[in-house]
Amino acid sequence: MNNVMNHRSCYVNFAEHLQNKWNPNLYYPEAPNQWTEDEWIRFFTMLKAFGYNIFEFWLPPTLFSPEMIKGDPIAIRFIEKMSLIIDTAHNKGLKVKMLCGVNTIGANWYHACPNDLNDRKLILMLWQFWCRTFSDVDFIGIFPGDPGGCNRNGCSYKTFIELALEIAEQAGNTNPAAGLEVNTWGTPFCCWDDDMHLVPGWDGSFAMISDKKYNTPEEPLYIWNGNQDRAKKAMEYFINRLPSFPKETIVAINLGFSPDGDATHGGDARQYAREVAAIRPIVSWDYSVSEGELVNYPHWRLPRMSSRRREEFACAPYQGGMVYTMTPKLNILSLYAGAQFLLNPNANPDDISRQFCSCIFGDEHAVLGELFEAFEVVQGWGHYPRRNWSKPALIKVYTEIIERLEAANMTKCNLPILPDPDEYRKDILWFARKFMDMAGQCPDRNLIKSQYRKYALAIYDYIPKSVDERTEEASDKFSNILL
Repeated sequence: MNNVMNHRSCYVNFAEHLQNKWNPNLYYPEAPNQWTEDEWIRFFTMLKAFGYNIFEFWLPPTLFSPEMIKGDPIAIRFIEKMSLIIDTAHNKGLKVKMLCGVNTIGANWYHACPNDLNDRKLILMLWQFWCRTFSDVDFIGIFPGDPGGCNRNGCSYKTFIELALEIAEQAGNTNPAAGLEVNTWGTPFCCWDDDMHLVPGWDGSFAMISDKKYNTPEEPLYIWNGNQDRAKKAMEYFINRLPSFPKETIVAINLGFSPDGDATHGGDARQYAREVAAIRPIVSWDYSVSEGELVNYPHWRLPRMSSRRREEFACAPYQGGMVYTMTPKLNILSLYAGAQFLLNPNANPDDISRQFCSCIFGDEHAVLGELFEAFEVVQGWGHYPRRNWSKPALIKVYTEIIERLEAANMTKCNLPILPDPDEYRKDILWFARKFMDMAGQCPDRNLIKSQYRKYALAIYDYIPKSVDERTEEASDKFSNILL
């Protein structure tokens, strides 16, 4: 029997540090990848056809700044475009969720301190401005950190929860028709108190808190350092305060308090999910299960996606979840599968993959659904492959993928997708050829690095470098696949 989840959100993270060929550019008029109105219509048509009912976007910190509410051209342009996008989504029968980092401000990702009077006023002013600006969104998501959070001036998970309550009250006055989502992301509540390591004299800047010179073997990252004792105290406090949130509030909570929603770091979250669900509806916000960040390639994480949905449904009365992408024009298979597993957690991942490829490339190429698993060999966030491949086996599979994609008649595509079916075919073909090169003997990795940089990340020739410098690592990491 199908167990349809009614909150089926597709989250497109188009922040400036995650820009690429397949992500929309909503900020920089002189740079490529700006989607036309027709492309947004086609994208929402695709999401609706796949089974989603919510489009989710993050309001990046660059826009969450005092300069932007004073008429900065970037903000004016973004507001005009996003207002049209929200209307388009609504016209296609989708609801819209705006997700905001609770206290992350500006292009340099300043972590404003809620226990500093001036910072708190600024936080609330920015929240009020953007909630009023997009008063027609259907959900407002309050996100704890990553980036964001604070451990200065006595800030803790309690500070975040109380701030979220204040924002919820303010949003209720500004956007009375919108539902609220409070996210427990992290260990839980990422980047508050002991989750974020101590840096002497920290000024609130991302550059200082994330400086690798402060990392230690015990705390190899600046965040994700909360332990199970902290998780217990934080969740007990949150559950005690949860009835004070509006009745329309939903809570995003994963099965475990870790970057991958597993029972590491802050430990097992299943009992907390059940306790929260007794007070307010719960959904999952399993960020890395579909894609992760940094290196762009065609993902194939279907078994883990399906098992996670089944685990959630067996654990607690989950109302649905989120499927994330930073490559919405490339990882269409993941988006399709993610919606199908929310509609039916018991769906077989191999059947779903073959079904998708049959619809896109024709029945005679349904086997591509199995072959695409050979792309899931890239080490990175959320990478839990079902099998280990030898290079000879990969070469054989990539050879067949290339032959089938070259032979596919894309006029047979019977699913509405963005981009054009033949453009999608060409992109997958490009990756198949590069993976084939890297599985072979003596690949020219410097050439592959420059080719990937030109093909996937050319937009960074036109836009400012992000304060999150991982983007600079993507080409290196891609060229070292199958090293």
